[in-house]
Amino acid sequence: MLFAPQFDEGWSPLKALVTGAAGLVGYYACENFSELGFKVQAVDNFMRRKLFGPMGDTRSNARALWNKHHVRVKEVDVRSRDLRKLAKSSDVIIHAASQPSHPRSIEIPELDESINIDGTLNVLEGARHSSKDAVVIFCSTNKVYGENVNKLPAVELEKRYDYAEGVLGVDENMSVDQTLHTPFGVSKLAADLYCQEYARLYRVKTGIFRLSCITGPCAKAVEVQNWEPYFVWKNLRAETLNVFGYGGKQVRDIMDARDLVKAFDEFLASPRAGEVYNMGGGRENSISLLESFDVIESITGRKMLYELRPKREGDHMIYISNLGKFKDHYPTWSIKYNINRIFTDIYEEIRSFRTS
Repeated sequence: MLFAPQFDEGWSPLKALVTGAAGLVGYYACENFSELGFKVQAVDNFMRRKLFGPMGDTRSNARALWNKHHVRVKEVDVRSRDLRKLAKSSDVIIHAASQPSHPRSIEIPELDESINIDGTLNVLEGARHSSKDAVVIFCSTNKVYGENVNKLPAVELEKRYDYAEGVLGVDENMSVDQTLHTPFGVSKLAADLYCQEYARLYRVKTGIFRLSCITGPCAKAVEVQNWEPYFVWKNLRAETLNVFGYGGKQVRDIMDARDLVKAFDEFLASPRAGEVYNMGGGRENSISLLESFDVIESITGRKMLYELRPKREGDHMIYISNLGKFKDHYPTWSIKYNINRIFTDIYEEIRSFRTS
């Protein structure tokens, strides 16, 4: 098993490379690998501040990784050839670096492409030329399906839209063709397909995780990316929230990033090269925006203020991941963080950050 190292004479720790290490998924991946005894090579170029402003700055996460786990985040751009050298020397690679916002990508399509496609190719080329038979996990997105997910039969309820009877959620057979994606969806789909191709053509052990709404306490949320902490932040500041489209009844399945990295562990211990998995909170962790207001208000004791705005390009009306494939391949994995725990942990983190 990959995660059961033997501490014999001459033993040296396995090397784990994490890109986007100061971001949400990257942070928890670094934390997890550190606790498992890996030598962690953590890299980030801290571009999130440039993309999203001061609220998106992840440098505090980098400081926390050093203070709590003695993991130093090196400033490396995934588009540089330096990244290939690091990938070539790694046993495990979590490629979490990206331009992560589909609304933002509409404004910066060329930058979005260079980060999401060129950066991924650097990771794959490094892994392809490695003598370590590296396992690569790529953080893809549900946006690869574009607006095709909106074609699934749906019903309108009091506070949410939901799938019609018999629809279990979006599985990996959903078409990616003949639909609007936004540049973000297109660039991530291209990178997603490159990861699949490198598995089939070059035998690189890639796993592709098409992520729904991944969140957690250390997320540096902004209006156009990672909505759950942003909603809590607006509530605590008694500021009016913009709700884009669908009357707030749009539904997402949310997953704590700490559950996600444990799913990564399962794949890394028994990799299935080139496999694609939809990964989110599933039916049990699905929630509409209006329903999330009730949860947030119950935690903070403050009324949520909001205004309805027009729908944004590429937004899903309902997205609930069908987790059946991953659970079938890795039956010991399960979700530990429910919706109330997720929002409570986010609230506690934001409150402590504001008063520290």
